[in-house]
Amino acid sequence: MTEYTGFDKIYRDIVMDIIENGTDQDPALVRAKYADGSPAATRFIQGVNFKLKPEDGIPILKSKRVFQKTPLVELEWIWQELSNDVTWLQEHKCKVWNEWADDQNTIGKAYGYQLAKKCRKLPDHEEKLNQVEYVLHQLQNNPGSRRIMTSLWDVDDLDDMTLEPCVWATNWKVNNGVLDLHVKQRSADMALGQPFNTYQYAVLHRLITDQLDLELGTMHWTIDDAHVYDRHIDNLKEQLAKPIPASEPTLVLPDKYDEEGKKKSFFERRLSEVKLEDYENNGVYKYEIAE
Repeated sequence: MTEYTGFDKIYRDIVMDIIENGTDQDPALVRAKYADGSPAATRFIQGVNFKLKPEDGIPILKSKRVFQKTPLVELEWIWQELSNDVTWLQEHKCKVWNEWADDQNTIGKAYGYQLAKKCRKLPDHEEKLNQVEYVLHQLQNNPGSRRIMTSLWDVDDLDDMTLEPCVWATNWKVNNGVLDLHVKQRSADMALGQPFNTYQYAVLHRLITDQLDLELGTMHWTIDDAHVYDRHIDNLKEQLAKPIPASEPTLVLPDKYDEEGKKKSFFERRLSEVKLEDYENNGVYKYEIAE
C-alpha cells in the first residue's frame, strides 16, 4: 500500500475540499431525490480545474473499484456508434441510461445524436463531416487549428433531450506532435459519475493519440459544479482514509492493424475492446443513487 498520487490524490483533494469547505445546497432548490423519495441535497464547490499528465498514469481510482467495462461501452455508444438508442446499450449489458429512456427507448437528441450531426464542410470532401470525423480529419490534416472541438450542448435541441449532457465539450490541441485534450463538465457527482467520466475520456484520449501516431499529452479537466450528496459523505470519508495499492495498471489498446497489415479506422478499434491490466484497488464502495 502507498500514499495517494496521480488521479487518486487529485480526486481526494477535490472531494475533501468539498466536504470541508463546500457550500450546502439551498433546501428550497433541491431537485434530485433518493429512491425513498427524500430530497437529495448536495454540498458543492464551483470552478474546479485539474490536469492529468502521462506520468500520472491511467486515471482510474485505486481507492475504490471503478468498473472499467461499463464506461467504455457507454463511450463507444456515444463516440463510435454515434447513437442515442438505448437498445444498443442494453444489448451490450449496459444499463446506465435505462432510467432516462423515452417511449422509443432513446435519450432523444442527446449525446451520440449530436456527434453524428453532419456539421462541417471541408474543401476536400463532397459531404459534410460529423463531429467525430471532423476532429479526426483536422488533427491529421490541420493540427495547428484552435477549432478542433466537439459540443453536445445544442440550444435548439435541449428540449428534445431526456437529459442534458454533463460532459458536454472537448477541445483537442496539437503542439510539436503532442496531443492535449480539454474536457468541459457542467456538473459532477464526485462519488459516482466523475471517476467514471475521467477514465472514459482518458481512454479516448489515448486511443485517438495512438490512431493518429501522435504523442500523449495532458488532459485538462474543468468542472463547473463539483458536488457530493449528503448521504455519500460518510462513505467518501471512509474510502479516502485508507492507503491505496502501490501497483499501477496498464492499458492495452485494440490492434491498430488488421491481419493483412491494413490500418484500421478509429471506428473499427472499439473502445469496449480496450483492456485494463493489473488494476488493484480497495474494492467496491456503494453509493445511493439520486435522480
